[in-house]
Amino acid sequence: MEGRHQQQGQGIGLVQGRHQQQASGTVVVVASVTGLAIGGSLLGLMGFSFLASLTLLLFISPLLLIFSPLLLFTAFVFVGSLAGFAAAATMALTGMSALGWIYQEVGGQRLLGFGGVDTASRVKEQGRLTI
Repeated sequence: MEGRHQQQGQGIGLVQGRHQQQASGTVVVVASVTGLAIGGSLLGLMGFSFLASLTLLLFISPLLLIFSPLLLFTAFVFVGSLAGFAAAATMALTGMSALGWIYQEVGGQRLLGFGGVDTASRVKEQGRLTI
């Protein structure tokens, strides 16, 4: 049985070796030409976009200097609004997690594994005493 597995393993190795030998001919040439065609076109597009960006920056830089005070305050407003949205999202996440934790404590469910069963029963008893 063990010899049979070894023979199968050797057979797989021979098949892989033959497959590697077959990949070394026209397949490599075709793959190289395809890679050069795709890579060359992407490199050309990258160069074109770089030159277009530099040209636009050269022509627009006087306008940037003229309108820079206005753009500076616009940037301040934009950064402030982003900070406000980030603070609101943080507060919403904190509130939702706090509500989930309270629901778990009162309901007695342990989804996250914090606390024990005695905590839930203690909260329920305190709720009954105050009512």
